[in-house]
Formats: sequence, C-alpha cells, structure tokens
Amino acid sequence: MSRHPEPPSVIHYRATIKAEPPMVCTTCDNYRPDGICSEFGEAPPEAFASQPGECSLWVIEVPF
Repeated sequence: MSRHPEPPSVIHYRATIKAEPPMVCTTCDNYRPDGICSEFGEAPPEAFASQPGECSLWVIEVPF
C-alpha cells in the first residue's frame, strides 16, 4: 500500500521550508529594529533596502 498523494497545502509547505529568504535588508541580521544597519551605522535608502542582492554584507537573520 502506498501513501496518499500530498495535498497542495503540504506541497506548498515543503517548498516554503526549503526556500532561501530574500537577500534584502529586512531579512538581514545587521538590520536593527530602528531601521539602522549595524554594518554602516545608517538607514539604507528604501530602493537599496528592497532590492535583492544589493549588499555583499547581508547575513541571514538569527532566529533568536
């Protein structure tokens, strides 16, 4: 006996947990809650902050 096919919600869930976060300021561990980048000591321009891959110093957020 084989397993039932996975419903779309499970397929979506599995794809989500494998996905890399977008490399933008809001997912960077250097981006502080006050909007300042701890690497540069200032707020990034909005166009820069929302463009994936703009910063070579991007670090994935630490979840704690």
